[in-house]
Amino acid sequence: MLVYGQDERVAKWVGEQLMRDAEAFIPCKAIGIERDGDLIAGVVYNKYEPNLLIEMSIASLDKRWATRHNLKALFRYPFIQLNLKRVQALCSANDKGVQMFLKRLGFIHEGVHPCAYHDGGTAYSFGMLKHQCRYI
Repeated sequence: MLVYGQDERVAKWVGEQLMRDAEAFIPCKAIGIERDGDLIAGVVYNKYEPNLLIEMSIASLDKRWATRHNLKALFRYPFIQLNLKRVQALCSANDKGVQMFLKRLGFIHEGVHPCAYHDGGTAYSFGMLKHQCRYI
């Protein structure tokens, strides 16, 4: 079940899953996905640039959340409701699973960012343009 209007709850949960301080997401909007009343996935939208872009931070406990219905809802928000041109995401250069997941969603690897994390780790940036999104 999709969860709307609980931005702080979802941001806190996503922050815990990604081992990031949820305060770094503020201000944000978020959509969660629940099963039996517990969050199993969430997307935090922040770093909003009106008429241009927003960053998506995605966390999940179970891959089964990624249904076509849920993905449509998650991409409708930035591309249809906010009418943005692009979304972007960062992930660790060491996390091959997340990189493959982002590519399967349709994101394109765009850059390498050395020392992007507090531990000195490298981040990869991924982006998707509105016309490339197959979920809207």
